[in-house]
Amino acid sequence: MTERPESAGANHSRGIVHWVRGTLTGLVAIVMFTMMAVTTADVTGRALLSIPIKGSDEIVSFLLAILIFASLPLITWDERHITVRLFDRWIVGRVHRALDVLLSVIGTIVVGVVSYRMWIQGLLMSQGQHITGALEWPIAPVVFLMSGLGAFTTLVLISLTWQKMTGGNSPHLSASGVEDEGSG
Repeated sequence: MTERPESAGANHSRGIVHWVRGTLTGLVAIVMFTMMAVTTADVTGRALLSIPIKGSDEIVSFLLAILIFASLPLITWDERHITVRLFDRWIVGRVHRALDVLLSVIGTIVVGVVSYRMWIQGLLMSQGQHITGALEWPIAPVVFLMSGLGAFTTLVLISLTWQKMTGGNSPHLSASGVEDEGSG
């Protein structure tokens, strides 16, 4: 049986989405484990041996920044942001849909601008050769990584916004790799 070109393209896209999600999820897991290990080793070393890890606060700060920006595309993809729905019962139908699209557009612009400004900041830090205090690590690479992950989140937001604008209800690939109908 021959596979139709449309479904072959869709399967390829799902494969890419699955790979990207898996890579980001793996990165988040590694970063969280590393944060835990560094903090545990630092506290244990400080309490039992009076030998703290030099620059552990800088290491954990870098890891925390990476953790937040690596998690952001995953949370955005599944539309799992914390939301406050105080007025949802009074806003229905087309107004609700229009408001949903408007908020999605605003979110896309905000994340895009923040990512762009972080890239500029990374360039400035790179030119100024900014380093951390204790370990003397360069700061710019982490800022560039944060900017790149923010830019990727912007692409995810553009896709979600387009789906909302066109009324598309294409299924999202959940964290387990199984398609679900999503909330959009």
